[in-house]
This record gives sequence, C-alpha cells and structure tokens, in this order.
Amino acid sequence: MDTHDKAMRINEWDVLQLLKNKLIDAAETKGLKLNDSDFGSKRWNASEKRVFYLWRLENNLFERPSPSTVLGTGAEAVRSSAAMIFNLLGEKDIILDNKKYSGAEYEKTFPAIIDSAGDPHDAHLDAVFISKDETEMYAIEAKLLEWNDSPKNLAQAYLNKELYLCPNECDVFVHFFNSLINQELDGDGRFKHKTKRYDAIQMTIHTLGLYNHFAGIKTPQVNKLTLQNVVWKYDSDEYETEETEAVQYLNEANKVFAPLFKEIGIDYSIRYSTFQDFKKRIDFSNDSSRLEYLKRYEV
Repeated sequence: MDTHDKAMRINEWDVLQLLKNKLIDAAETKGLKLNDSDFGSKRWNASEKRVFYLWRLENNLFERPSPSTVLGTGAEAVRSSAAMIFNLLGEKDIILDNKKYSGAEYEKTFPAIIDSAGDPHDAHLDAVFISKDETEMYAIEAKLLEWNDSPKNLAQAYLNKELYLCPNECDVFVHFFNSLINQELDGDGRFKHKTKRYDAIQMTIHTLGLYNHFAGIKTPQVNKLTLQNVVWKYDSDEYETEETEAVQYLNEANKVFAPLFKEIGIDYSIRYSTFQDFKKRIDFSNDSSRLEYLKRYEV
C-alpha cells in the first residue's frame, strides 16, 4: 500500500468512526441507547471493521422494515448504502420535487443478460418508486462509501451479443461497454474498468436491465424514467475524482441511451446527486422525526 492509499484508508476509518458516533446520537432521538456492546459482527470477527457493524439490523434503521422488504448485503453496517436509502425513503408515500410517489420497493431486480449456462445476470437497484399517476419511475442506485473502493470489472458475457435479451439493440450496449474497459483481464477473467472511482460499468448494467424491462412492456403506463445515483459525500480528494468521472459518464450515457429509450416510448435520463442534495428535494413536512434522524448522515 503506497502512502496515498494508506492516507485514504486512515481517512476512511475516521469517517466510519464519525458515522458510528452520529448513529449513536441519532438513536437517542428515538429513545434508543446504543453503545459499543451493540456493535460487532461474527461476519467480521477477523477484522477491525466489526466495530462498525451492528448486531441487530433494526438498530441501524429509522424504523423496522416490513417482513417482505429485503435490504442489500451489509445493511447492518454504518457505511451501508442500503440502510441509508431505506432511512431516507422509508416505505410510505414519497413527495419528491412536489410530486407524489408510492412507497419504494427495495432490492428490485431487472433482467440484464442470460449467460451461456442459461443463468440470468440481473441488475439490482437499491430502490424503485413510481408516481401516483403511474407515469414516472425513479430507479435509485445509492452509494455511501462504496466509491472509496475500486469499481467492479466487467464479465465477458456482456460483450457477447448472443446472450442479450434485446438482440436489435445489443450493438449499442456492447459498443458502450467496450468504451468503459481496458482490453485486459483480471484474475477472474473479467475486463478491467477504466474509471478510478465511478462505477460506470454497474450503471450501464442497470441501464440495460431497465431497458429490457420496458422493452418488454412490463410497466406500460410509465413514460418517464430516471436512473438516479444518490451518493453520500464528504470532503475527500477521492470523492472529487468520483464526481468528475460521474459527470463525464452521464454526458456520454445520456447521449447514447436516451434515444434508444425514446424509441420504446420512454423519456429516459441518468442523473447524479449527492445524498445531501437529494434529501432537500423530499418533503418531510409530515415526517419531521425522520428528518431529525437523518442528521446522522450530516458531516
């Protein structure tokens, strides 16, 4: 580990400690007293990261989710983006930009490709919600500290046109995937990504899954779709890299994919927002206790 990476990791540790302390403070607004004995995980027994995991998932959430709600892997961690977006949106109706939406669904899957073994590769969106008039959908990909890690590489299957569910449009996606990678494989046989922080490959897989969904007329009344990155920000040089790469990616992705969706009757856009800015667009006038709890993500 070079000096720069070591400094980054020390910085991340400090941020995790801050998130832990802020959670403890936020829990008190609900009359819940947390201390170090509430943190720790068998999953991380061999790692110091255990001090940033909670034994009980509900202690990391503003409210207990309904039995049918499944949150993403690691939702019990203070750095969990799945917990963050659930804490922001909950399961009741959402008022975003003065428009009313039905409660969000979490860990929603959309079919991307079928690999050569016949197994599906799905896009997993953190949250999806639809307007009350059923004309507009928001698909959310949330990041808390994931951008502090390297993006995932691309499975070779995404460059095989025969595995696509949309054979007439696969050329567009394959060409775009090729623009995101180096022609070099990692140890798992995946193509290495070009970006340093922004997960452009994941967002393109999400776009593919959403395209397949609407090309199959699975939600016929929806005519507007937004794929929204919601990314938690703190003062870091690495975040500046993430944001710069995001802007570059969105400019290209919107040029390429918006016309493709328009052909199937969908007004499509990919957007990027900090968690802090996205929160300001939501009306919490009837949920002031949630807004108070969300101070745990203020730095």
